[in-house]
Amino acid sequence: MSEVISKYKALCDFLKDKKCILAFSGGSDSTLLAHVLSEVSPDSLLVTVDNNMFAHDFISYTQQKAKEFNLQHKIIEKDFLKKFSFKSNPKGRCYNCRKIMFGSIKKLPEFNEYDYFIEGTNVSDYLEDRPGVLINYEEKMISPLVECEISKDDVLTILEKLDITYSQNTTCLATRIKLNEEVTSEKLKRIDEAEEIAKQILPEMSDIRIRSHEDNAIIVVNEPFEIGNERLFQLKYALLDLGFKKVVLNLMRYHKGELNIKSDNEGNMIQHLPYNIDLHQTYKHMNNNEKLENDHLSLETQHIKYDDITISENGKISMPENTDFEDKLFKVITSIKRRKEI
Repeated sequence: MSEVISKYKALCDFLKDKKCILAFSGGSDSTLLAHVLSEVSPDSLLVTVDNNMFAHDFISYTQQKAKEFNLQHKIIEKDFLKKFSFKSNPKGRCYNCRKIMFGSIKKLPEFNEYDYFIEGTNVSDYLEDRPGVLINYEEKMISPLVECEISKDDVLTILEKLDITYSQNTTCLATRIKLNEEVTSEKLKRIDEAEEIAKQILPEMSDIRIRSHEDNAIIVVNEPFEIGNERLFQLKYALLDLGFKKVVLNLMRYHKGELNIKSDNEGNMIQHLPYNIDLHQTYKHMNNNEKLENDHLSLETQHIKYDDITISENGKISMPENTDFEDKLFKVITSIKRRKEI
């Protein structure tokens, strides 16, 4: 707990007296940032993009939280379904989404009056395949949680300690639709309704997703084996009534940004990131990271060496078996830059 408190203090120091524009969703990460801004930089601005891709109560919730924090709040309305680059639902949809959203925020007339343009990526997000993070590099956005080495678990611990509520309905509903399958308002509405029903039937589940694949519903929850037959049948028929043709339960539990450290036959500990790494940009950022010792850093043809850690182009991070691998991993991962392949 003392380490988490230290990170929280570092976050407060990082944002103190910095007038910020925060891309605000009301989720755990941006809620923590909004709270800190309300304490150390109350002249900051929260901005939410209403793109019609979120749950029905998304905008009203962000307005409520902004009032709680006593921070200015602006809403930008953008209909993403008019954008073919998004509606066609290609592999780079998250990249396209953030590019439109953050580009809209940068067009605000008062944008240049602020010191930082910030967003809520945390260190654990680097363990997931999130191509939208590329926009952070391109738009020169600042991710304070990454700068202060704060993970998703750290965020949740701090919010619980401070007794601050947040929304779990802040992920884009278009991510529930199979890639290259057209995104429509009808599909989004049905997914939204389906997840509301699922939350009523499964109130104890902390994470619920209803994925739509060619009119078939795939139920994804954090503990699938705890649903039980009776509730599963209740949910099945409720989703069929919404117009889904089939209803399937994914037996793999839903999880976010978790470490998956393995060992190889040579005694090395390995964490494999689900994307390729831009070695030159990563080396540049590691070299500029004051928390790292530059004299232990070198760039090779297909990997970077830092102390006893090897960072490979294919996303593999390894080091000889050691108890401090996790600590070292989170120190270097804040400088990792993924390769653009969209």
